[in-house]
Amino acid sequence: RVSLIMENKEIFLDEKCKIIWKNNIIARLKKGNNYLNPEIEIIADDALNDISKSKLEIFLKNWVDEHIKETLGDLLNLNKESVNNKYIRALTFQLFENNGVIKREAVDEIVKSIKTEERKKIWSMGIKIGRYHIFLPKILKPKAVSLRISLWRLFYQLAANQDIPKSGLNYLNDKKYNKNFLLLCGFEKFKNHYVRIDILEKLFIKILNKTIKRKFKIDAEMVNLIGCSKENFYNLMLSMNYKKSKEIDTYF
Repeated sequence: RVSLIMENKEIFLDEKCKIIWKNNIIARLKKGNNYLNPEIEIIADDALNDISKSKLEIFLKNWVDEHIKETLGDLLNLNKESVNNKYIRALTFQLFENNGVIKREAVDEIVKSIKTEERKKIWSMGIKIGRYHIFLPKILKPKAVSLRISLWRLFYQLAANQDIPKSGLNYLNDKKYNKNFLLLCGFEKFKNHYVRIDILEKLFIKILNKTIKRKFKIDAEMVNLIGCSKENFYNLMLSMNYKKSKEIDTYF
């Protein structure tokens, strides 16, 4: 069986950090040095001898490491890049420590200290400096969110009592969510409204481009981008500290 597992590689990692082969749990991840470097614990009885167990353990560790590398490469590279600029080093450290998503206001002094010409290094690392957040766009993909949330829960021994929002959603309006958990999933909270952070940046640019004399008019393109009702969009604007003008559908 060990030989079959190693030859066919027909295994997968579930959201509870269990490694599954043919509907059987053959191993589980354990807390390692950091949340992207878990250890392996083989689940087997005495019929598995020490040599086979050791071989399987090494194989699964390599498989998990490769899986993390393929899915969360940009996040993993934050710890590996050689950077001379102390402010960029500080920023990448903060990003890694916060699972690839951090509010801009928390690191704004660091960002302001990085000169414009030095920001090319940041972009080359796959880091997006947005109006509201600093983040790694690739880790907002559904597969990446599922894996890094699972690894984060394992490392920090968090209860798995929050569901990751369904893929494809840009907007949520629900009181049941924890805002810190939703930020890890890539959503920012404005009162009862949650907006995916990459979509939030696109909305900000649209508002900026539509703003004339410090006012902008809401259009269907903005509402469709968020994917909510008009009423919720208007309430979202107020929650984002925009103020309603006397003109129809206009805010400032």
